[in-house]
Amino acid sequence: MKKTLLSLAAVVAAFAAEAQCDQLFISEYVVGTGNNKAYELYNPTDQDINLNGWVLERWSNGEGASTDETTLMGTIPAYGTWVVTNGQTEDIDLGTFISPACDPELQALADQLDNPYPAPTFMNGDDALVLIYNGSTVGDIFGKPGEDPGSGWSTEDGTIITSGHTMIRKPSVTGGVLTPPDSFEPLAEWDTLGTDDWSNLGMHTCDCNDVTSVGDREDLDVQVYPTVVTGDQQITVKTNYAIREVEAYDATGKLVKTTLSLSNSNNGSVVLGSVSSGVYILNIIMEGNVGFSTRIIKE
Repeated sequence: MKKTLLSLAAVVAAFAAEAQCDQLFISEYVVGTGNNKAYELYNPTDQDINLNGWVLERWSNGEGASTDETTLMGTIPAYGTWVVTNGQTEDIDLGTFISPACDPELQALADQLDNPYPAPTFMNGDDALVLIYNGSTVGDIFGKPGEDPGSGWSTEDGTIITSGHTMIRKPSVTGGVLTPPDSFEPLAEWDTLGTDDWSNLGMHTCDCNDVTSVGDREDLDVQVYPTVVTGDQQITVKTNYAIREVEAYDATGKLVKTTLSLSNSNNGSVVLGSVSSGVYILNIIMEGNVGFSTRIIKE
């Protein structure tokens, strides 16, 4: 049965805004080309979690109720993940267009293939996801249910970030969003990878894990400057984690060419190169799959 925004608000009224290392949450949201879609759940506890009773709902295109859902099945080990990918295995001729198969390489990473259309993994970056337990308890929310963000949710300056990207929950996030947000600001809790990049799928870094717990983990310290550049001006990047790579994406999610020069593993410079004026998302990927995203303006 579909749940409206009013009923969704009712079932979470008794819960705090965020859980802490005690229940499943959504750790990755993949919106690639065609039907290359997936999401990942993370178990932040030291006990296995049986998925019996859990469903993942999609609230599509600003609808005020859930439009489709998938019943989850299986068991997530302690500090483990559960990956659900789009389940379409062949191209389908729908008359006016061809619905493409999901990439086999992406499906090979799945713990569970999703249902045929309509299903949550046919999301397009403008669809909210809601994780529900036993028909009433909200475990997590991605996006803002009931809001139509156009092509996707954006940063404060209007750069669309949830469409054509892989969104990864920041390690500092230790629980799900349990109440429908007043607004959804993606970069507050999520880092990004580029289009059709699922290199992080099936693993997640979280401060809940005893191996990298809050007490043992060094706080992330990243400095990026300047954030407004002209021509081939260098952008300085300093971190306290070893830098693996730096990527830049334009407002459409297209990867643009960058040049990274490291003076040591924690200090370097980036040049955007001959790109047009506009807003870009700079992703800094560090050891342990730690990520940091910031906006750069090219004048």
